[in-house]
Amino acid sequence: MLQVLPQNISNLIAAGEVVTRPASVVKELVENAVDAGARSVSVTVLDAGKTLIQVIDDGCGMSPEEAVLCFERHATSKIATAEDLQRILTYGFRGEALASIAAVAEVTLRTRRPEDEIGVQVEIVESKPPRRQAVAAPSGSNFAVRNLFYNVPARRKFLKSDNAELRAIIQEFLRVALIHPEVAFKLLSNGKEIHNLRPASTLKKRILDIYGMNLAKELVAVKVDTTIVRVSGYVGNPEDARKGTGNQFFFVNGRYFRSPFFHKAVCKPYEKLVPEDCIPAYFLFLETNPERVDVNIHPAKTEVKFEDEGMIFEILSSAVREALAKNDFTPSIDFDMRGAPDIPVFTSRDRSDWQRPSPVDYSPLFNPFDPPADGGFTPDLPPVEPTVPRESGYGRLFEEDSIAAVNSVLVLQRRYVVTPVKSGLMVIDIRRARQRIFYERYLERIVESQPVRQQTLFPVTVHLSAEDYLALLEQPDLTAGLGFDIQDFGGNTVVVNALPEGYPVEETRVRESIDGLVAALKDDTSLEDQHHLLAAKMAESAASGDPGSLNREEAQLLVDQLFACREPGLTPDGRRCMTIIPLEELEKKL
Repeated sequence: MLQVLPQNISNLIAAGEVVTRPASVVKELVENAVDAGARSVSVTVLDAGKTLIQVIDDGCGMSPEEAVLCFERHATSKIATAEDLQRILTYGFRGEALASIAAVAEVTLRTRRPEDEIGVQVEIVESKPPRRQAVAAPSGSNFAVRNLFYNVPARRKFLKSDNAELRAIIQEFLRVALIHPEVAFKLLSNGKEIHNLRPASTLKKRILDIYGMNLAKELVAVKVDTTIVRVSGYVGNPEDARKGTGNQFFFVNGRYFRSPFFHKAVCKPYEKLVPEDCIPAYFLFLETNPERVDVNIHPAKTEVKFEDEGMIFEILSSAVREALAKNDFTPSIDFDMRGAPDIPVFTSRDRSDWQRPSPVDYSPLFNPFDPPADGGFTPDLPPVEPTVPRESGYGRLFEEDSIAAVNSVLVLQRRYVVTPVKSGLMVIDIRRARQRIFYERYLERIVESQPVRQQTLFPVTVHLSAEDYLALLEQPDLTAGLGFDIQDFGGNTVVVNALPEGYPVEETRVRESIDGLVAALKDDTSLEDQHHLLAAKMAESAASGDPGSLNREEAQLLVDQLFACREPGLTPDGRRCMTIIPLEELEKKL
């Protein structure tokens, strides 16, 4: 039997599309404050917004009638006709935010227009009609949202930890603060000041106020103006690219949006400049005709649709490449060819003077690894006991070859271990082999909570963003169980005293290791998946350093440890640790 849902139930359903967590409320209220022309916005949260979210602004305020009407669904001053949807330059326009918030929380609004002598207070509880009364209030608006999801216990039950929810609030807060440097923003959590941003004269100053003066040397200006789009902002120095996401921002016509497609456009010029697992920072602002972009395809308006998406991709990529080239970051030669022999190209005119080189006398049966039969000089090397690796899932080829591999090893350019096997030559990537070895070692210790620590040379102080700082301190037992000794120093700063065994202990490398740890901790996965992710990130950090020159015994030990692993052929992220060059291919090349 069909029936029309009561208004309170339909409001709850509609609210689920707009208000998914406390950060959603912060986003909507802060954006409304900016739309109201505020020059100062203050956000206060208790228990990561679960108990209280209060947003105070000094904007235009509302009349008593508007203060009641603003909680009605689709009450808006931004659009009047369907054509207005083609020219949207404000944050809010659908009139859904306040109605959705009032459907899942207890809301109190105090507001006054500058021309009014007295303000008004409106209270909404349990979807009952608003209660209105006259009160003394400063000009602007003051929204207090209490007991979020009190009437939707299932939604409240599945909220994450306070630190995780607070990190999401900080993200939404900064996305608005970045695009409006002329506005003062303040964020407090449980009485503690997280951000206090004064008005800034330029975008760069606002970025540095948020992320620290150390970022100044990393920023490279980007600016290009075309008939399709105007691009401005900053990208990061390739040398300072970090592991994991963070400090990547796109804005279009003053609105933050996400775009994996445009992310690829920005990262494309960095392909030869940064490691595969690192992502550069960028703060890019796009301005285009509002009629050529649709901001109304996502409930939270974080995804947009461009009419000229393909062309903007190419413009973005070219603009970033040009900015890097102007700052001498783009390689001018192909470094993969460095050291290659310069082979002359002969013409018919040169052939008359060319002579074939004398043949080299050699024995095709000669093996440099065989002992001399005539009792000649034999290097005085300690004997190496052959080891038979345990069963692996890689079949007889690897099992037989690994036994033969103990006979001799050769280290090539500090990058590869080369050893003869029955079917040809086995080439092992040293860094990837170490990554596999460390991964299995760390995973076992994480599961069994048996870390092995090594002290840093000196305590290393690491300054983090507020979001990363909260992520790092959210699970102290977990980080300690991994082998890290990290102490809170206050002011978004930590002190690192020890790291897991195998990690580099130089100061700059310690900072990189902490970046990798934070990236793993911020990944929302199950406990088992998190163990694998943490072990993989830790192995990547431990293996990323220069292993130095390996002698024969160290190279042999590396081979033995690799074949003792459960999956010796692949790194945790699926790249090959080794390859075999068959004898047939060698014969073709000789």
